[in-house]
Amino acid sequence: MSFIFTFLRKSVWLLFTALFTLSGLFSAPSVVKNGSLKPENEFEYLYSDGAAFCQGIAADGKNFYGTGCIKFLNYNAIVRINSQTGEILACNDMCLPAELIQKGYSHLGDCAYYDGRIYAACEAFLFKDPAVMVFDAESLEFVEYHILPAEGQGNGHFPWLCIKNDTVYYTQAREVDEIRMLNLADFSYKGSIKTDRVLTKFTGGDIYGETLYLSSNDGENEKVTYSVDLNSGEVKETFIRDMGNGFTEAEGLCIIEKEGNVYFNYNDVLFASKTVIRTYSFT
Repeated sequence: MSFIFTFLRKSVWLLFTALFTLSGLFSAPSVVKNGSLKPENEFEYLYSDGAAFCQGIAADGKNFYGTGCIKFLNYNAIVRINSQTGEILACNDMCLPAELIQKGYSHLGDCAYYDGRIYAACEAFLFKDPAVMVFDAESLEFVEYHILPAEGQGNGHFPWLCIKNDTVYYTQAREVDEIRMLNLADFSYKGSIKTDRVLTKFTGGDIYGETLYLSSNDGENEKVTYSVDLNSGEVKETFIRDMGNGFTEAEGLCIIEKEGNVYFNYNDVLFASKTVIRTYSFT
C-alpha cells in the first residue's frame, strides 16, 4: 500500500512541479538582508521527493532528518539525508500507524534529533490533543507517541519542537507570548518562559547556548528568525532572509556545531514545487 501511494504521489507531484518550474516563478535565491548568517550550501528537491520532508529538519552531525506531510491526503513521512551530499538515504512513507491516522493525527511539523531518536510535533483533527511522535533514527520506524498535557496545549496548534538538556521546548503557531516546556523523561508539563512581546506564525526552532531561535513564516518575501533569551524572555529580530518572492514558506530550523563552527539549517518550501535545505554559517 505504501509503495502504491508513493508511486502515485511522485507521479502527480512530478507533473505539478514541472508546470510551475517551467513558469520560472521559483528561481529566486535566498538573500540574507540582516544578521550574521553566511550562505554555505543548499540542496534542492522537486516536491515529488521533497514533500516527505517539507515541514521539519533535524541533524545528528552526520545526517539530516526531515519530516513532512500532505494533510489532505493523510500523508506523513520521515527521511534521512546525507548532510554532505544531499542524497536521500532512507524514507519511511506513511510513517504514522493507521490507528493514529484514524484518530485524526495527520500533520507532522518540525522535529528534533536526540539520543538516537527523532521527536516530531504533530497536530490532530480540530487541533485537539496534539502529540509528540517518536521515531527510531536508524530505522525511521514509529516508536511511540505522547499527547501534550492539557495545561500545555494552548490552542492546539503544535508546529515545532526542539530538545535540550532533557527538556522539550515548543510554542503554538500564532499569538505566541510564551515558550512552553515538557520534561522529556515523562512528557509532563514543566512550565513556560514568558516573552516580552507577542509573535506569530512560527514553523521551526532550535537552541544554541542560552538562546532559542525561532523561524517565522510571517510576511511575504522576507522571513524573520527571532531570538529569545531563555533567561529573560527578551525577543529580538535576529536574521532576515529575503526569499525573492512571496511563494516561499519558511519551515523547520535546526542548529549544529561542527569543528568549532555553528550552522543554521532551514528547509524552505516553494509553493508545493520544491523543498530546499539551506545551510548558513553563523558568526
